[in-house]
Amino acid sequence: MDVLLIRPFERENINVRLPESLYKVQGIFPPLGLGYIASVLERRNISVEIIDIPALNLTKTEVQNILFRKKPLLVGISCMSSTLNNAFEIARLAKKSGAYVALGGPHLAAYPEETVSNDNVDFGIVGEGEFVFLELIEALKRKRKFNSIRGLVYKKNNNIKVNSYRIVEKLDEIPFPARHLLPIKKYDCIITEKSFTTMITSRGCPYECGFCFKQPSDKKYRLRSVENIIAEMQSCIEKFNVKEIMFYDDSFTFNRNFVIKLCNEIIKKKITIKWEAPTRVNTVNDELLQLMKKAGCIRLRYGVESGNQRILNLMKKNITLDQVKKAFELTKKYKIETFAYFMIGYATETKETIQQTINLAKRLNPDWVMFTATTPLPCTNLFELAIKHNLVSKNYWKYYTLGKTHKRIPYFVKDTDELVRKAYRKFYVRPGFILNKLFSIRSLDTLKKYIRGARGIVLFNMHS
Repeated sequence: MDVLLIRPFERENINVRLPESLYKVQGIFPPLGLGYIASVLERRNISVEIIDIPALNLTKTEVQNILFRKKPLLVGISCMSSTLNNAFEIARLAKKSGAYVALGGPHLAAYPEETVSNDNVDFGIVGEGEFVFLELIEALKRKRKFNSIRGLVYKKNNNIKVNSYRIVEKLDEIPFPARHLLPIKKYDCIITEKSFTTMITSRGCPYECGFCFKQPSDKKYRLRSVENIIAEMQSCIEKFNVKEIMFYDDSFTFNRNFVIKLCNEIIKKKITIKWEAPTRVNTVNDELLQLMKKAGCIRLRYGVESGNQRILNLMKKNITLDQVKKAFELTKKYKIETFAYFMIGYATETKETIQQTINLAKRLNPDWVMFTATTPLPCTNLFELAIKHNLVSKNYWKYYTLGKTHKRIPYFVKDTDELVRKAYRKFYVRPGFILNKLFSIRSLDTLKKYIRGARGIVLFNMHS
C-alpha cells in the first residue's frame, strides 16, 4: 500500500496539562487532521489507511504486525509536544517495516530540524499537511526531488532542509475528512451523545494568548463557506448516523455575522442535530446566543483560565471578569450548557490567585469545568516567562526533542498537582452539583460516564 497514517500511543506522556486520571476517562475524539490528509490522498487514488492506536487500544506488537503486513511506502504520524516520544516509538517500528516516515503536527513547527534529526524520521511537515503529504508521496513514487514541496522538512547530504511553510488559503478545496477510514463507533466523550464527531468551520485564531503555541498556519484566520459546512453536517448525519457534532474551531463566534448566517441556514435546511463549540466570552451576545440555541447549540466551551484580572492580563486573554460573568449569565439564560476551562499555576501566581480561580468557578457554576496544570509550551510568551523566572533553560524544548532530557518542565507554583486536585474536588464534590447531575441522568450510558468521571476525580493523579 502507499500510505499508512497513525495516531500514536497516548501513554507515559510528559508535559501534558490534564490530570492522567481524567485524561483516561474524558474519551477519545476522531483525529481530524489525519482524516483530512487521507481524504486528499484518496481523491488522487492513493491507497491510504488510518490506524488510530488509542481508539483501537492496540499494543506495540499489534502495531508492528500491522506495519509488516501492510508494508506501506510512507507512514505519517501525528505529533504534539506531549506525544513526541510516542511518535518516535511508532517511527522506530515503521522504519523496521521498511517504510519512509513523516511526522506532522504543532511540535514540528517549533523544532523542525531537531525532530527530523531523529534516526527513525525521514520527513517533517510544518503547517497544514494535506497537500504537503500528497506532494511528498507523489515525489517518493516518482522519485522526484523534495526542494519544491512547501511545508516539507527533509534530509539531504547529512543536512536537514526546511522548506517554507504551507497554508491552505481556500478551505473548501479540502474534501471532508475520510471518516469511513476511522473506527467511528470507538469514539466517545464523557459529556456527549455516544454517536458524535468533530468538525471545524474555520482555521486559525486572531488572538494571541500567552500560553498558546501557534504555528504559522494558526495565525491566519480563514473560514469555510456555509454551504460546505452544511454539506458536511448532512453527510455526518446520513452516512455515519451522527447524533452530536463537536466543533473544534479556536474561536467559533469570532465572526458573528458568519455564525448568524450558518445558524440561519441550519434552521432553513431543518437540520436537526445537537452541536457544541468553543468560544470566547467577549464574542457572544444575547441575540447570537438565542439564534445558536434555536439552531441546535447545546453547549459552549469558554476559556476563562483565571479568576484574577492581573493574571488574565498577563495571559494576554484580552477579556475581563465582568465579560466572563455576563457571558455565563446569557448562555444560561438560553439553557445552553456551559463548559469552563481554567489554568492552575500560571507565572507569578500565588495560592491566593489560585483560590480566586476556584472561587470564580464555583460562582459561575458551569455545567462542566476543566482545570489544567500550567505548562509552558515551546515558542510561547509563557515559555519566555519561564526562562525569565529561571524556571527552565532556554534550550529545554530543544533538548527534550533531541532526547537529552525526559523530565517534565517544572511548575511555576510549588505543589501544582495538589492545587489542581483541590480545584477539581472543590468544584465537583459539592452536594448541589452532584444532585443536579443525578437528576439530569436520562440513560444508562450517561450514568456510566458520570461514574467514570467520578472515579477520575477520586483516584486523581497527574502525569509524570
